[in-house]
Amino acid sequence: MNLRFALLAVPLALGACDEAAMADFRMPWDKPEPVVVEPAEPAKPTIPAPPQVSPVEQPLELGGSATPRATAQAETVNLTAVAAAGEGWSVDIADGTARFARPGANTAQVRVNRLVYVGGVEFVGELNGRVFALTVSGADCGPLPLTATLRANGNRYQGCAQPAAAAPASTTSAPSAAAPARTPA
Repeated sequence: MNLRFALLAVPLALGACDEAAMADFRMPWDKPEPVVVEPAEPAKPTIPAPPQVSPVEQPLELGGSATPRATAQAETVNLTAVAAAGEGWSVDIADGTARFARPGANTAQVRVNRLVYVGGVEFVGELNGRVFALTVSGADCGPLPLTATLRANGNRYQGCAQPAAAAPASTTSAPSAAAPARTPA
């Protein structure tokens, strides 16, 4: 009887050799074409439209209580030319160029970009491979209407500033008490 079962098992075993099991024994022309799946193209990013109203004219509203919040200082938002000075330094900015002077050192001309933000306005460039930045804020600075902070050559300097139209003829030293008074905005 065992022989009879063995003879019955042979056709069953051969029948179990389906097409997938026989794939290795096919001739190259009998093999199916490989399926190539094209990668899905990523969706194009959407860029929001620029605001239609200046943040100075209409404050931006943040989520939540929808309370208007100031996004720029009124004293500095339109400031494009400025004269700033402190102890041992002065900077005059006009037409995208800063003139940086210190006693006993060469005067440097630096191309700057103007950035307006909630803390004031900043004129940023590069001097000797390092950050050159003059930050002007609307805080009073003694006799002058604006406060200035200068970062140049790895150092930080404090001083005062005023719009360049009202700048004195010489700003190579710290501002004096005779500087013009601030006009109300």
